[in-house]
Amino acid sequence: MGAKAPKKREDKMIKTIQELKQVNKSYFTPENKRFFNDINYKVLTGGKSKTRFLIQHTYQFSDMFGGVKKAVFVVKPITTEGKILPTVETLKELNQVKQYIKGV
Repeated sequence: MGAKAPKKREDKMIKTIQELKQVNKSYFTPENKRFFNDINYKVLTGGKSKTRFLIQHTYQFSDMFGGVKKAVFVVKPITTEGKILPTVETLKELNQVKQYIKGV
């Protein structure tokens, strides 16, 4: 029997939110979700770059100090290994997120 060929680097690229959660268990704890006031998460792929992005639908700290609770979508690039990079964009609506992702 022959040995299996090593997996290509692209095969290891994070493609789903489940895969991202597996490599970032401490990031996606129920405690963090509650503390940061996150609503939900998605992984989307850039239209031009094919880079994966974590989309966090979150209230962040908008209601802190008596402010009005406002949800936003935070866009963060993801490395092929699953490292979540700093925010590159914060948008108010999902359709804005989709337009942004299509262009990057």
